[in-house]
Amino acid sequence: MKVQPRLLISIIFPLVISVLSLLIYVGYSEYKNNQNAAISQATSNVRIAREYLEHHFHSAQSHLYLLEQLWEEKNSIDGLMGAAQTIVSEKSKYLEVGLLAYGNYYGTDGFYREAVAQKVAKRPWYMPARAGQSYITPMYLSGSTGKWTVAFVAVLETVKQQEVRIILEVDVESLYDNLSLLKTLDHGYVYAVERGTGNIVMHPDPSRIGTPSVSVSRDLLAVIEEGKGAGIISSYEYKDKEKFSVYEVNDLHNWIVLSGAAKSEIIMHTFSISAVTLSLLVFILIIGLSFYIIHRVHIYGRQLSEVESLPELLDALKQMVEGVIGCQSIHLYMRNVYSGDFESAQCKHCISEKELRLNLASKLGRLAKLPEKQPDILSAFLAPGKACIRVPLTKNKQLIGLLYITSPRLELPFFINMLRTYAQGALGHVMLALRIQQTDAMTGLRNKNYLQAQIEKQLKAEAKCYVAMIDIDDFKIINDSYGHLFGDKVITSVANCLREESDRHAVVARYGGEEFAILLPAKDLLAAKAKLESIRSSVSGVEITDGRKSCRVHVSIGVAEVSDNMEKSIARADQALYQAKANGKNQVVIYCLNSMLQTTFAE
Repeated sequence: MKVQPRLLISIIFPLVISVLSLLIYVGYSEYKNNQNAAISQATSNVRIAREYLEHHFHSAQSHLYLLEQLWEEKNSIDGLMGAAQTIVSEKSKYLEVGLLAYGNYYGTDGFYREAVAQKVAKRPWYMPARAGQSYITPMYLSGSTGKWTVAFVAVLETVKQQEVRIILEVDVESLYDNLSLLKTLDHGYVYAVERGTGNIVMHPDPSRIGTPSVSVSRDLLAVIEEGKGAGIISSYEYKDKEKFSVYEVNDLHNWIVLSGAAKSEIIMHTFSISAVTLSLLVFILIIGLSFYIIHRVHIYGRQLSEVESLPELLDALKQMVEGVIGCQSIHLYMRNVYSGDFESAQCKHCISEKELRLNLASKLGRLAKLPEKQPDILSAFLAPGKACIRVPLTKNKQLIGLLYITSPRLELPFFINMLRTYAQGALGHVMLALRIQQTDAMTGLRNKNYLQAQIEKQLKAEAKCYVAMIDIDDFKIINDSYGHLFGDKVITSVANCLREESDRHAVVARYGGEEFAILLPAKDLLAAKAKLESIRSSVSGVEITDGRKSCRVHVSIGVAEVSDNMEKSIARADQALYQAKANGKNQVVIYCLNSMLQTTFAE
């Protein structure tokens, strides 16, 4: 039986229409998936940026409050400006501290203007306010520093019928350094717009600061004024590209924080996936499988973009790897921003960056199937004799992690690279969130919660470890004699000394107030004591000064072995610390089950 040409022609047209319809449907579905993933990632970026800015603005308010208290207690221009100079010298984000008093203006770095009472209303930081009030100014270009700034201003009680105000100027551009690491897709970024003026206050392009925002229109500002403090700007045009942004208003500093990307990026992602789908249409059986894998990758990717903690990241990453390519296990190593070591997220194992680069050289930054000719140093440790894939995770071309996939069932570079894109974005978010959560804002040391978590990890490890509780002797006398600002300098100076003198594998933390803690590995208690004696001696040798007054401080130290549980380990070290205080201070006391050993030093 012969098939008539017209019959073939009549079949071809509906078949082409069916295939094209299927492609359009698949392409639209993938576009929506990519769009939702990008919105989710942008929302996460905005949340992290808002928390980061709130953290620094609360810190600035705390410094302003301390200066207020100093003025109210001393009513001394020299005393307040000395303290202000200390703050500006130690905190790069602060540009200038100024004092308006007795009709004159006094600024840090020797800046002085006489008889400004009649001109002060024209200053950008001046706003009408009553005594006892404080406010945050809109952004302005500082005339004395030439930088974009936001000022925190406290209005104090008048003196001799003259206004008294303290002005703390914050460098807006320096605050943006860490936020520039947050990316939406490949090229999207976080930026901020001043709600009152609609001008840009934070942007990766410094020339845009102070100019009107394209994305925040008058209509959007009107919507915000009506109470809608968060949402999505679905479409706007910037540099001939159609873009979208997620926004959220921060009432603390009255800024609109935004993060978005070009829609062309979403389309490009969609086109790449659709191209793969089109090539697989020739093989009917593979169409369903490819569509299912891509669909699952996006689901896993959305889950990854929403994680907020390391355990959530590991669970989501394991599900994604097992669901996409299949494997026996995964191992994630994260770069410790404090020591530079790469630490395992699952177990107490780390390797220095130097050792890693010596072993891998130029191979470190590329995707690799192992063993090639031989396994690398980590795959040999994690999965000796097994096939393994090493996936480098980067942020702004800097290596932030290594993902090892052991015994993979599929070795498709396309899907592994998709997995890598989601994984490194999620890891970057988690690392920034962890850094904020684990760091003491005043000293830059780790905080109490991080220390306790590390002790819990050490209890599961085989190596001996010791916890030392450290207290600055007679700190209350220092505060009462020299003032709280000098007391803060004592705390930061001791913190710097502890950090410099401690082994890079030790965990140095601020436990609270003038109390610190060190978690350090050592072969026995005597070895731990020797290290702590060296630290105690180094602290005693540091002279702390602010240019006008100086002192030397001593510390008392109690140390105990990490055993039983975290609470008992810290309690034992605390008990030894109390004994050191009772025995005359400036000494190290070792906790033992039936007695305490100590060494006293006369300075």
